[in-house]
Amino acid sequence: MEHNLTLSMLYYICGCFYMIFGAYTIVANAKSNVNRLFVITTSSMAIWSFAYAISNSAPTAEASAFWNSFSTFGWGVFYSLFLHFVLILTETESRLNKRTIFAMIYLPALINIILFAPFGFLAETQYKMVQTDFGWINTVPVDIWGIWFIVYYAVFSIVSILLLFRWWSKFEPRTPLKRQITYFLISILLPFFLGIATETLPTLFGNSFFPKLAIIFMMIPVTTLFFALKNFGMLLEKKEETIIFLETERLQTGDRLRLFQTATAVFVIGAAISFLIGHFSMKGALNYELFLAALLLFIGLLTRLIPLLTKNHTIQNTIFLAICTVGMLFFMITNAETGAITIWSVYILFLLFTVILDSKVHAYIFVVINVIMQIVFGKLYPKVIVTINGSEYLTRIFIIVLSFIAVRYVTSEYTSKMLGYQRFAKGQKVLEKISTNFISINTENARKKIDEMFEMSAEILDFDHAYLVGFDTDYKEATFLNIYIKDITAESLPYHPKMKVKTVTLPLVRPLIVQKQPIVCENLTDVPFNEDIEIRDFFMSRGIHSFFALPITANEEIAGMLVVEYFDRSDIANRESRLYFLKIIANILGDAKKKTLYEERLYNVAYFDEITKLANKNMLIQRLKQHMENRKESEKIAILNIELENLRTIKDTFGHHVGEQITIKSATILKTLLGENCDISRSAEGAFVVVIPAVENAEQVESCANRIIDSFSSPVLTERGTEALFVIVNIGISVYPDNGRDAYTLLKNADLAGFQAKSTNNKILYYTEQLEDYIAKNTLFTNRLFNSL
Repeated sequence: MEHNLTLSMLYYICGCFYMIFGAYTIVANAKSNVNRLFVITTSSMAIWSFAYAISNSAPTAEASAFWNSFSTFGWGVFYSLFLHFVLILTETESRLNKRTIFAMIYLPALINIILFAPFGFLAETQYKMVQTDFGWINTVPVDIWGIWFIVYYAVFSIVSILLLFRWWSKFEPRTPLKRQITYFLISILLPFFLGIATETLPTLFGNSFFPKLAIIFMMIPVTTLFFALKNFGMLLEKKEETIIFLETERLQTGDRLRLFQTATAVFVIGAAISFLIGHFSMKGALNYELFLAALLLFIGLLTRLIPLLTKNHTIQNTIFLAICTVGMLFFMITNAETGAITIWSVYILFLLFTVILDSKVHAYIFVVINVIMQIVFGKLYPKVIVTINGSEYLTRIFIIVLSFIAVRYVTSEYTSKMLGYQRFAKGQKVLEKISTNFISINTENARKKIDEMFEMSAEILDFDHAYLVGFDTDYKEATFLNIYIKDITAESLPYHPKMKVKTVTLPLVRPLIVQKQPIVCENLTDVPFNEDIEIRDFFMSRGIHSFFALPITANEEIAGMLVVEYFDRSDIANRESRLYFLKIIANILGDAKKKTLYEERLYNVAYFDEITKLANKNMLIQRLKQHMENRKESEKIAILNIELENLRTIKDTFGHHVGEQITIKSATILKTLLGENCDISRSAEGAFVVVIPAVENAEQVESCANRIIDSFSSPVLTERGTEALFVIVNIGISVYPDNGRDAYTLLKNADLAGFQAKSTNNKILYYTEQLEDYIAKNTLFTNRLFNSL
């Protein structure tokens, strides 16, 4: 009996250990087939451990035999479940159909239950319990059924390990993922060989008095699997909210949710510790201790469901008060014989939780109820003789630890609240400053204003990178408009302002456009290995662990995105406040985009032709003035006035649309011919003006004019390709400073020369002073020239 209690408690702690991992997995994603199977697998291990714990410390051999047979629901099915889990994890394909595979996997497990489980065919003959220093040990010698089970777990274990090795070989060497899977494989092999050494070999050699330790050794691979899940998300799928599309939540709702989660954890831990102390240490009756633990567990689960039952805070507070009252009353009743000398102090836990509920009325009610309880129990048990032993002190230690956890929880909640309020106040000031700064934003100062906004926002959000990306109309290209880098020496952001990239290289663009709402990732290491791999690699390759991405909307269309990045994992408590701040920034940027788009439209209407997209006469005069101011003293500037002579006839004959297409094609011909060396504008319905800066001689101008004439020597195809029409052009030329000292005079003289070329059947004509006489004599021409200018 020397090590009986120690081994029993070790078995029990193992069972709690497996249940914790199973609970974590199912909370992560209850919809995942891998997760559900993993929970079933860990549940079988927990049953195995709990049954061994109870069997090892049972009061009689019959009770020990029952619980030892009950453990069949654990070890009898575990290896089948584990093989099934490995098949899904490694995505192993088979020519056999699923029913056949399931039959091959679970038929041996069913045989084990039929043979060894309580009331099974061999339940009475396969268990002969003998008391030893390690507790009750089964001394039945190995027979055909013992050999059956050894073959079962050996074959299933070997197949599982081989499948894992084949899966491991598919990954690239020297990668973190490969290394993590290697650790997992080693951790699987270790309990396999230790189990053989401590259970199978002693049994085969007739030594039945050695304790069964395989279930304890299995803690190693489960732990390795847990860290693989946390660090890489490769074995178990994380819930969809790892990368979430969300709206801002109220901070108070988040606080209350964390409260109910913490209270649930306290009840669940209390249930586990209650059974551990009550049954194993204080030797309480099994049925009673199981009922007590089950009741605490039920209260804990009910507490967790409170936010789902109702959204009304008052009703939530009332339900929680009722649960706390019932729990406190139960503790007092179950410990009435000792006057609840220790357990009465549990009330402080629930009283602390009412601080987060922020309800003075419920707190007063709870205190009054507890005072009444003490008075009633004082009347019923006026004098109680109590012997305080180690278990009582252990209970006190447990309550002290839980009280410490509750106090730290309340303190951290209110500390985070105070910090949150401080950040909120500071953030409001920054937002007000940013909004004021953006009032005067325009196309010229937009980049500077946004850079200033990034600087101010970094004081609040403390991000490492931030960048604003603009999209083109078809979302094929993206331009990095503004970039903020906290540490410019790190070189962890491979982009720079005005840099253009394909949107397919930015994996956030597509989900942002589809969902049209923010994307938040608090920890990229929790992103599943087989999901969102592009997003994961895009950020983690640069050392980013968390990010916020928000669409920038202008005129109900997504015009870009705002992304902020952190090298560290984001604090969940700050998520809502950060997202709230960023959404306001995104709205400000969207409004600024609308304003600049409106300014661009006004600018385009004022200075560009809507049909050809060429500069209009207003822009032409501005550019011509700039050329005059910037020219060298020896340089000249040539003005070519190009008129589509028969455009009016084409419109009258073929319609306005065809005439418009001819104008567009003519503009395209001029842009293709003259390229970037000249300024081209549309000055009238069928007239274009070309400005040639830095003219050296007359031959250069004549050559350019002749090339224009030649380019219209072939028929011009319309956009539909159904009409091919000849376009007749004539060109009038004036030269600065020979034919005028200002822009208006040069344009008038070029137009005059063009009209003279048309009237005399000359296609190209320089302006000369002899045309002044023609102007004076021809009033009709004078009116036309005046109207054109």
